[in-house]
Amino acid sequence: MTAYPKPPFESQSQPVPGSTEAMRPRPDHGEDSYKGSGRLKNKKVLLNGGDSGIGRAVAIAFAREGADLLVSYLNEDEDVAETKRLVGGGPAMPARSR
Repeated sequence: MTAYPKPPFESQSQPVPGSTEAMRPRPDHGEDSYKGSGRLKNKKVLLNGGDSGIGRAVAIAFAREGADLLVSYLNEDEDVAETKRLVGGGPAMPARSR
């Protein structure tokens, strides 16, 4: 079993929107732990805010379940590039919002 960090965690603040890279400990979005089973195969998903945080975890889960993703985000280009890498590139398409 993997050992995860345990609370209490040091207080942290970031300007909005926040960055996953600046978080300590780094959040587990399921990058290594989540294994899909094809439950969303042939489904299309529009995911708003899938660049980091809970949205990144959802993007990983949906992609590993077989969904085609369109991820919208604000100005977190580095975060969304990492999300795209984690979902395996493929059909995942980031779309920057204004």
